[in-house]
Amino acid sequence: MRRILRSITFLLTCTCLLTSSVYAAKPTISAQGAILMDAKTGQVLYDRNMNKKLAPASTTKILTAIIAIESGRLDEIVRVSPNAAATSGSSLNLYPGQSIPLRELVTGLLLRSGNDAAVAIAEHLAGSVDAFVEIMNKKAASIGAIHSNFRNPHGLSSPNHVSTAFDLAWITRYALTNPTFAQIVSTKETNIEWLDRKGKSHDRSLRNTNKLLWMLEDADGVKTGTTNAAGPCLVSSATRSNQKLIAVVLHDHSRWYDSMQLLKYGFDSYDLYEYAEEGIVFATLPVENGMSGLVDAIVAAPASLVVNAADYSSVTVEVDIPDQIKAPVYQGQKIGEIVFYVQDKAVKTVDLVAGNAVEESTMSKILLRHWMNTMRRLSGWGLL
Repeated sequence: MRRILRSITFLLTCTCLLTSSVYAAKPTISAQGAILMDAKTGQVLYDRNMNKKLAPASTTKILTAIIAIESGRLDEIVRVSPNAAATSGSSLNLYPGQSIPLRELVTGLLLRSGNDAAVAIAEHLAGSVDAFVEIMNKKAASIGAIHSNFRNPHGLSSPNHVSTAFDLAWITRYALTNPTFAQIVSTKETNIEWLDRKGKSHDRSLRNTNKLLWMLEDADGVKTGTTNAAGPCLVSSATRSNQKLIAVVLHDHSRWYDSMQLLKYGFDSYDLYEYAEEGIVFATLPVENGMSGLVDAIVAAPASLVVNAADYSSVTVEVDIPDQIKAPVYQGQKIGEIVFYVQDKAVKTVDLVAGNAVEESTMSKILLRHWMNTMRRLSGWGLL
């Protein structure tokens, strides 16, 4: 027998918000490619040519930065090469032979948009820019950004250096789950350690190129980009209440206004219904005829749903999970599901999967276990 749990909309405080919620008109923007995405669920709330391949300019540095942060080497000292110091475009003004912590280079990469910092990072982590670019493309593909092709770590114009609004939002969604990345891109101004050519150490002030941090109260990221080929670009994020949104506009000469329009549209039009966090143990089930008696049911993805604000009160959830499960059970095996309904129509399903494997109990396995336990006891008594 399977048990079905049905949950009506929760938290009276949330439903109270609905009284003032109205459908907002979709914004009209000038970007060649754009997207508005909910950060938690990955749901697309607005799309304008989101899969069109375009030059991403310095929004490329989002990927460069998260690779550097995840390397675990932020405290290492980087020695700047002549090649890195000579990189054109926006610059941290690094000089050949300079020693600087990788952490400070990442900060300068994201706030000041230093192209020289991007090359210095690439050379330090991978030995060369070409080797680092291979890492970038593998990382992008592993995240799910499958329509991108990166040719350098900074975003200066290069043949076939392309991405899409969707891919950049998807990479950013991934990067923002890292607290170090999220903290840096939300910073308006900071100081970094700087060793000048005379060997004197002092603080150097950096100001974020992302003006949206000053223009929009809820803004908390992410990265600007501009080249002749790409035009003005912006990947931005903002958080209001329990919801974080990501907006991307590419080749948009009204990038600040359009990004604010997109983010405001998202917050005014949609609410986030949260039910269960990804990765939690949702339930523990008894296992019939198993070598061990229990298996954890794990939530495989964020059990959350973004809905039109006016529909929030009609959201219901059903959980379909057995009272017990029969061995064998394989780790990652689907053993149940969470189903979201809006106005009694199923709109989203999230799997519940086995968090551990449970072998089937057979006579030979029982005897083997008994023998091994006996041997352990005898060994512990000093009889073997």
